Amino acid sequence: MNRLKITYNVQAPDRRGFAKSEEVKAIEDFLTSGNAKNMCFEYDTKEEAKNKLATISGHKRKYNEQHPKGYDAYRVDKCIYIIRGAKVK
Repeated sequence: MNRLKITYNVQAPDRRGFAKSEEVKAIEDFLTSGNAKNMCFEYDTKEEAKNKLATISGHKRKYNEQHPKGYDAYRVDKCIYIIRGAKVK
């Protein structure tokens, strides 16, 4: 017979999809401070860059809906470039 284990007052992990990636945190810092016009993330492989761009694109869509001066993000080989104020319609 299967047993059910119930535990209380445990340390719950962040909900999936609600924890911000390191890239999203860095982009938000970049957009709210400093005067730099762009930034670049460089990865070990093209595949890793493609996967990270999918995450960044989701954030970009939400961010650009709420901010008149949004940002653009695109990938070239192993690098993802973030351009401040280049809102894509």
